Amino acid sequence: MRYIALSLLIFCAACAGTTPWPAVESRSVLAVAHFVHPQHDWELMAGVLPEEASVVTQESLDALDGQLAALLEKSDLGTVLHAATVQRCEEIVQAEKERPSFETLEYWKSVGTCIEADYLLVPYVSRWQERDGGEWGVTRPAGVTLDLYLIKTTTGEVRRYHFEEEQQGLAENLLKGGRFFKRGGRWLTPLEIAAEALEEGTRVLGL
Repeated sequence: MRYIALSLLIFCAACAGTTPWPAVESRSVLAVAHFVHPQHDWELMAGVLPEEASVVTQESLDALDGQLAALLEKSDLGTVLHAATVQRCEEIVQAEKERPSFETLEYWKSVGTCIEADYLLVPYVSRWQERDGGEWGVTRPAGVTLDLYLIKTTTGEVRRYHFEEEQQGLAENLLKGGRFFKRGGRWLTPLEIAAEALEEGTRVLGL
């Protein structure tokens, strides 16, 4: 009986969805930063870096930026300012202060204030594992860890969405069988996994 109860508890915990935040006001101005691939702990807003460093190519970072931009173009937000605009304010803030000398969250709040946006979305990718093999068989599956931080510039309120997954087969994780079948039994690339995460993450953050 104890074994059954424990199994049910694990199953329910694994199937529990992430509760979304209230929707961002439709007339809001949202600024979106480039994807950040942190190399040092001081670059993080929360948590620590993985023990094993990941290599994320500029091509992959550009593709992630494109995926996120395409999702936000479909939103009901009044104005979306893309990464080039944010980067100009990053340069201004960095010129005023040496970035490592103050807290990362304060840095991004300063960037948001510079842009004069209602919200600033800062995406991070801290782990990126390429798939070894093809979509029907792998020697090493793809893996991704990413975070989305939505900062309200007037109050400093921060909403965070965290995602991490190394894809597993049906036999390895029966609790996520629904996700396995939804993917058609395929082994995905990290970019495909990230696309699913970004779609869920923007919804959870109220965007």
